[in-house]
Amino acid sequence: MPRGSFACVNARRLRCLSLGHGRRRELGAGVALLGAVSLLSWVLLVTGRHALARNRPLLNRWSSPALLRRTARYSPDPSRRRQARLVLAAAAESPDDHLGWLSGQAWGEHRGLRTEPSVVLVLLATAEQRRGQTDAADAHWRSLLLRFPDTPASADARYWLGTPGDALHQELLEQFPAHPSSLASALTTARTPGPHQLDGALHLARWGPRQVGSESLLANLCLQEGSQLPATAAALLADALLRVDNPAAAEACRPGVAESGAATEDPWPAIRELLLQRSWLQARQALATAANTPRLTLAEAIRLDFWHGFVKQQLGQSEEAVRIWRQVARSAPWSYYGWLSQVRLGQVSWPSPLPRVLPLSPAASLGRSSRDDAVTWLWNTGLDVLAWEHWRHWRSATAPRDPDELWIEGQLRLAVMDPWMGLEQLDDASWNRPASEGQLLALEQVRHPIFYGRILAAAARRHGLDPALLLATARQESRFRPAQRSVVGALGLLQLMPATAAQLMSRASIPTELADQDLETQLLDAEINADLGARYLAQQLRNWRQQPILAIASYNAGPAAVARWGTDGLAEQPELWIEAIPYDETRLYVKNVLGFWWTYSCLHGTPCPDPTGQDVAKEGENRSERPG
Repeated sequence: MPRGSFACVNARRLRCLSLGHGRRRELGAGVALLGAVSLLSWVLLVTGRHALARNRPLLNRWSSPALLRRTARYSPDPSRRRQARLVLAAAAESPDDHLGWLSGQAWGEHRGLRTEPSVVLVLLATAEQRRGQTDAADAHWRSLLLRFPDTPASADARYWLGTPGDALHQELLEQFPAHPSSLASALTTARTPGPHQLDGALHLARWGPRQVGSESLLANLCLQEGSQLPATAAALLADALLRVDNPAAAEACRPGVAESGAATEDPWPAIRELLLQRSWLQARQALATAANTPRLTLAEAIRLDFWHGFVKQQLGQSEEAVRIWRQVARSAPWSYYGWLSQVRLGQVSWPSPLPRVLPLSPAASLGRSSRDDAVTWLWNTGLDVLAWEHWRHWRSATAPRDPDELWIEGQLRLAVMDPWMGLEQLDDASWNRPASEGQLLALEQVRHPIFYGRILAAAARRHGLDPALLLATARQESRFRPAQRSVVGALGLLQLMPATAAQLMSRASIPTELADQDLETQLLDAEINADLGARYLAQQLRNWRQQPILAIASYNAGPAAVARWGTDGLAEQPELWIEAIPYDETRLYVKNVLGFWWTYSCLHGTPCPDPTGQDVAKEGENRSERPG
């Protein structure tokens, strides 16, 4: 080839190579651009999905039924479809609707405590039990036990598939000792004469002395057989009874145990005596000293502050008194002393009557839990019983001490119809909060529930009472337990003595189905008891010319005792007259009923002046936006 031709070929080859490198650079740039666009699209997709997820409405017991049904049928997200179905199933009244929403939902794997398939199996089994389909229910229980044997839900399967004393129940007691199913099994064993009766009682003493029915059983065992029990068993029973504040029964099992605790010095009795003696200067000094006590609770702080303001007013320091009462009204507006402070400030007088009463209070957010676990999820879903069972399993035998844990457990107990212990724990949660925190509206709404609302409202209006006053009286008397019996023989929702009730019966309307029953059975009926209690309270108001303090005191101590106390100073200084009541029980009773009356009227009726600036919720308020 001629040299010129060779040069030409090489030139073409170089030009081709140059063009190839350029194309490769262009191709690389295109690939890089495509990668960048893909990455950006993926980032935008993920970000958009997260934004949509954040903006999607929560699916819980406060969601609207329309949203839940729409999501259950049409949502492209299977987890949201199932959550909506669970909420709808929890709210369903008939077992057929229950089963309809749960159909095909028991899939998935175990994910720790929050295991939706095990929960679905429990719900399916209980729905079949309600329908009377025992075989179908047992099939679900067996599936639950086989697939999820270590979850708290499996405790229910062991309970229903076994019987007290058999291998399944023994497994239940060992693996889930504090679970309500275990405690129910132990209670049955403890009530059944036989060789394992004491074992059942000792299990309750270790793991569930607060279980409904446990305290009376343990107390009777100590009172009847305390001296004959083995020393170890007697000590365990005595310790359990002290934990539920029953020192008399504990003494029967272990003499001297009730006096073993160290007494704490309470400055209030001495301050109260100085107030009753009108020793204002000394009372001021004693109040100031007590106010410097470290770690004051809210209850202690507002009591000291109110009386400090009262003493300041008696000493002519009105501006200081007003400043202190405003502080009390801000920190505890829905309490007895918050109400008294607002009365002294001229902002309110007596509580406003309730315009109407709902049959039940709506559920509230569970509280400030440090655990985002199955308990919160189950509660928000509306599965109250399962939430309670998981909580008891997690808490084991440890009683809650922290106010937030007391708040959670108290509300769970209300949901499973244990208002006796539930309201006690909610009261502790409210008044044992740090003084600096003040009263919390959400907690006050929870601790002033409405049970038997229609019955109490009807009885109150039939006898010319404010329904809020009758609600307050029922809360104080029985904590809304129609079966409550006092140590002196008072019975029922409003704790009527049989002799008093017999006198009121002549004009009472007794339902036909109870007309032939004995008096005790009739008094344990909520409707009859509410009518007689309202009649008696209205009678006391008439006798005392509509003076509520005297009527409330008479309901507790009897009108003859109140008549002996006289009414000097009642109109001018009612709070001091209350402190002069010679019976400790009646003094506390009057304060509690007045405080509950005030709070019910504020939270469930006409909103009261609220110095905190928060909106006090009314009945019927839309609660669908509660946090989940």
